[in-house]
Amino acid sequence: MKVGIVGNGMIVPIAIEAMQRGEIAVTALWCRNELKGKPIVEKYQISSQYIDYQEFLSDHSFDTVYIGLTNALHYQYAKDAILAGKHVIVEKPFTVTVAEAKELQALAVKHECMLFEAILSRYSKNYEHLMEELPKIGNIKLIQANFSKYSSRYDEFRKGIITPTFDKAHAGGALMDLNVYNIHFVVGLFGMPRHVKYYPNLAKNGVDTSGILMMEYSNFQAVCTAAKDSTSDPFVIIQGEEGTIVYPERPGYVRYGKRHDRITNTTEEIDVVVKEDPMKNEFLYMQEIIDTKNTEQMNVWLEKSIMTVAVLEQALQSISKG
Repeated sequence: MKVGIVGNGMIVPIAIEAMQRGEIAVTALWCRNELKGKPIVEKYQISSQYIDYQEFLSDHSFDTVYIGLTNALHYQYAKDAILAGKHVIVEKPFTVTVAEAKELQALAVKHECMLFEAILSRYSKNYEHLMEELPKIGNIKLIQANFSKYSSRYDEFRKGIITPTFDKAHAGGALMDLNVYNIHFVVGLFGMPRHVKYYPNLAKNGVDTSGILMMEYSNFQAVCTAAKDSTSDPFVIIQGEEGTIVYPERPGYVRYGKRHDRITNTTEEIDVVVKEDPMKNEFLYMQEIIDTKNTEQMNVWLEKSIMTVAVLEQALQSISKG
């Protein structure tokens, strides 16, 4: 896998460094503003820089496009890349609507391209191992997940400076930017909830700066909390009739879990399958799927992405319904 990067946002240098730690070549960068892209090209010794997207997609030095743009742009840039015959990695959230997500999946299958959403938990061997731990705590009753981090752009927002992070037109807000991690964590384990309701704190421009998402399953409830206007220690707690599993970190990392057994009143550390470099391992896992042309696994993951987009879409619709 050789990668061309799309965008110059805060996630882009982090992603490039993770790829380079995995010895994945990054050969080109597209950025609408040449001056903003130049420092990235120079720092990471990227061979080519483009301001024309179609010219970028015509570059044969890479086979995979990584899209690190604002949320609302994911769909169109991913679509153009697939039509150009490139494999595509889209940063979370995958798309804004289910219709967009399903169209991208269909196009990827038609054009024999691999398509992925970049979300850490999905590609974690430790997350896969967690599924083996769940039966040990009995019937699930409650799940709580919290990822709250005061945004580096929130002070500007409070002064009236609107960036895409806090702009509904760019699909910004706490739900799409942070709560998506919580949703992926829950949906990846338990599938689609039967009912979704979102309780946000809304700013004057209508964007959610924080909020609580309720996800109702047939036998349990899940509460997903995220904030960009305040900070809390992150955690995931899964409560069952026979025990509790706790991860004292943001959803996606899945590294330091403990399981408490109610019957024996004992607590054990959950075995760590892999000492994680989460983002590096994420890209290496994608590379493996591309190299082996494992479309079956790709589609399993894409179905989870589509479920997550469905939850996001229903959550936003629930606001308008009161």
